[in-house]
Amino acid sequence: MVSTLSLANGLTLLFAALCLWTMALQSRGGVTTLGRVALPGGFAVMATLMLLAGVFEASILFDILWVVAFAVGAMIGRIRGWMLSMQSNREAGLVSLPATVDGLAAALILAALSGIDFTSAMLGEALIEPGYIAAASALCAGFLGYRMLVIALRVVRPTPPGNVSRAA
Repeated sequence: MVSTLSLANGLTLLFAALCLWTMALQSRGGVTTLGRVALPGGFAVMATLMLLAGVFEASILFDILWVVAFAVGAMIGRIRGWMLSMQSNREAGLVSLPATVDGLAAALILAALSGIDFTSAMLGEALIEPGYIAAASALCAGFLGYRMLVIALRVVRPTPPGNVSRAA
């Protein structure tokens, strides 16, 4: 069962589009603030929670699938966050990230899933079961969220001045 088209579907699509836009800016690399690094992960979590709220016929299978997908995405995001070579200036609150496409790919998948959910609600029939859409979005949100958390952890932890923060 799929819900009818509502404001929630539009907001989900908006959050996914904002996630994609902010991640596209970040994927080019360069110097940015820690707050801007956090934006894509926050938008991804918001879109995922809204997609999860749209699952009406929830079962234990979908609950397990959602939690496992989030855990796997979080684990991959944590590993990827530690693998990035970056420099940080704690005094100015700046972080220099390399150009990457991993976060952009996750944000693009999240935007596509939100688009499928929006189209399903507009048509009144599920193109893909909403539980699977929520689980796939949880994978992307876990990846983006934990990648951002590890980057933030690496920025705030003490490192010798002038050194590039590498994987532990």
